[in-house]
Amino acid sequence: MPFRSLFSIVSLAVAVGFCGELPAQVPPNSTVCAHVLGDRIAGLGPKVRPDEARRVAECAYATARRLRRNYGTVWPPSLNNILVNTGIRKRGLCFQWAEDLLTQLDALKVTTLDLHWAEAYAGTWREHNVVVVTAKDRPIHDGILLDCWRHCGHLFWSAVATDDYPWVEDRRYAGIARRKFAAKRKSRLAEESPISANEKESTITALMR
Repeated sequence: MPFRSLFSIVSLAVAVGFCGELPAQVPPNSTVCAHVLGDRIAGLGPKVRPDEARRVAECAYATARRLRRNYGTVWPPSLNNILVNTGIRKRGLCFQWAEDLLTQLDALKVTTLDLHWAEAYAGTWREHNVVVVTAKDRPIHDGILLDCWRHCGHLFWSAVATDDYPWVEDRRYAGIARRKFAAKRKSRLAEESPISANEKESTITALMR
């Protein structure tokens, strides 16, 4: 996906902790696929907990469906890109799908798996970004990529090693995506925090002067 940097200030559209706080709602027609993906993730290493693998798989499918509805995506992905780049849609570029998916998977706080940011053809019009899940401390080429953009919100996944894209890890942008989400969450919590009695009294006093 090209021009990622032009959109880096766009706010994340998904509610905080969707998959971390509530059970993932896997689309009924994706239940079997989520089960297969969970088994594949569990097979990434002998120390991977099956329950964590299942939660990641379910969250990925549930998040893809949620984002597809929130983004109002259309087919094909290239047309959806045009709608975003011209301002008709707010989100839907591949790095935005990956950002929103990464934040939801991070909320699961898994301990036997790592979540990576991967990119291909960086800096070109062909740039593409995905989330990769691996066993703890393993490189991305041993992992499974999770791609919400390729099929417009219908989750695509594959072993990184067998996919057509030349994936490389970008730890720097993973940090940027996570900091963006943390800042947005902090801002939202500040807006929602109740005003203390002292703050209320000070405000009333100031208004009466």
